[in-house]
Amino acid sequence: MGKIDPRVVKTRKKLRQAFLELLVTRTLGEMNIKDLTNQAGVTRGTFYLHYKDKETFIETIMEEIIEDFFTEVVEYSAVSANDDTRVPYIQLEKVFENIGETPEFFITLLKESEAEDYRILFSDKLYDYLLEHTSANTPNPVRKLPKELLTNYLVYSLLGIAESWVQEGKIYANHYMASVFVKLMRSELFEEVGLNSFFIDSASHLKLASVN
Repeated sequence: MGKIDPRVVKTRKKLRQAFLELLVTRTLGEMNIKDLTNQAGVTRGTFYLHYKDKETFIETIMEEIIEDFFTEVVEYSAVSANDDTRVPYIQLEKVFENIGETPEFFITLLKESEAEDYRILFSDKLYDYLLEHTSANTPNPVRKLPKELLTNYLVYSLLGIAESWVQEGKIYANHYMASVFVKLMRSELFEEVGLNSFFIDSASHLKLASVN
């Protein structure tokens, strides 16, 4: 695979940042190419060298941000000192750090009807990690619960709490928010389906080295 031209990377980074900045005052439907190029400081011609149209741009950026989010917050560790099987965990301090840096994106994801496809994508990726986390169990206990009920509960709980935290000025530290969310999630139901350890509030909970 050839090396990507640094100028291409720089331009796409500018457009992505412009997109996030415009989400403060624009919905996805209100976003337009003129605003994006003005905000990014690039020409329309440059935009079209990278993206076919606005819809393609938004789809690409939304999917990239969701992918980057999970790359940053998911860590792999052994189930126990006596078991080399590695499973994913959601590192909540990193979740709140990530949301705190780009809150408008996650509020858009949570609330906008035009973001429904991306909300589903976010939910599907989360569910895949849930299944992988409990994969050592046969049959997998997570499958006892309807997928839509479980993922909607998790997505709206996590993003809803994060939205409130942002609106209140992020007056609580990331680690405090992480510890509170962990306590909320460790219910009898989560214990029953093997997810009481899926959300963690500190990297110190991962006893063995993470898989890169």
